[in-house]
Amino acid sequence: MQYTDRDGDLWESQEDDLVICTRSSVLGFEGVSRSLEAVEEDYGPLVPVLEAPDETLPTLSDVMDRADVFQSAHALVTGLEWGENASVYDVLSVAKWLEGEG
Repeated sequence: MQYTDRDGDLWESQEDDLVICTRSSVLGFEGVSRSLEAVEEDYGPLVPVLEAPDETLPTLSDVMDRADVFQSAHALVTGLEWGENASVYDVLSVAKWLEGEG
């Protein structure tokens, strides 16, 4: 298991409750092995690094085509009580935001 400490250094668990520094901002500190308790006391708290899933999350274009995005944006914009009618530019701005471009 991998951990990060309060300085952002990366520690990897070894056998017998030891951890080894695999990435450090301090030159020459990589490769240092210490007990988990000592590292936790001196550099903690140690936070487990969550490993990324094998599959990437689907993008919006995988789930929706452009017409679906525009229709969703239109529904969002027209569903708001603005006091005035929303323009096509408002809808396009929201559609762009939904696609992650703006």
